[in-house]
Amino acid sequence: MANYHNLSDVFSATETSLSNSLFKYPPYHSFTALILEVSSNPFPNTMGQDLSFNPVIKNNINLETPIIDPEFETLLSTFNGDHIYVAGHVLVYPSYNGFFEKPGLYLDQLFVRNCYRGLGFGKMLFSAVASQAASNGMGMVDWLVADWNEKSMKFYEKMGAHYIPEYRLCKLYGEKLQQYANISR
Repeated sequence: MANYHNLSDVFSATETSLSNSLFKYPPYHSFTALILEVSSNPFPNTMGQDLSFNPVIKNNINLETPIIDPEFETLLSTFNGDHIYVAGHVLVYPSYNGFFEKPGLYLDQLFVRNCYRGLGFGKMLFSAVASQAASNGMGMVDWLVADWNEKSMKFYEKMGAHYIPEYRLCKLYGEKLQQYANISR
């Protein structure tokens, strides 16, 4: 994902750091990652009985042509001998905007790997987030989209998202964060 957004120079996350910050709290009360896994075989019904695995969406999609995944070995896991591949993910956390009366979810990342795009997986992931926000009585889902990402903007406009072009994302990180933190001391 860092490569996709040309942010590899600031990328510092590791499997351990992500695991330590993403999987400690109940879903939607802190950072929540939904992982989109795909398999050529249907997932067994027994997977939901494992308390560490709680499927948000379980859907069977029949594809007319096989997917050629150039990273299949890197993103492969197995369950009962079946090959399971990570096709994408979404990362959300609780948010609050003083203009609205209810809390919401902030969608930090929605990513579908290139070879799995165009199959409805992005829509499926976004729908899972919207469903969780609605079922938790939340009033909104917020996110940012890069101004160069025309395809994503069209995707969001099609779903009925409200776009606010006047706002710009600001970030203070790394050395500049440390410098500014020391000003008030």
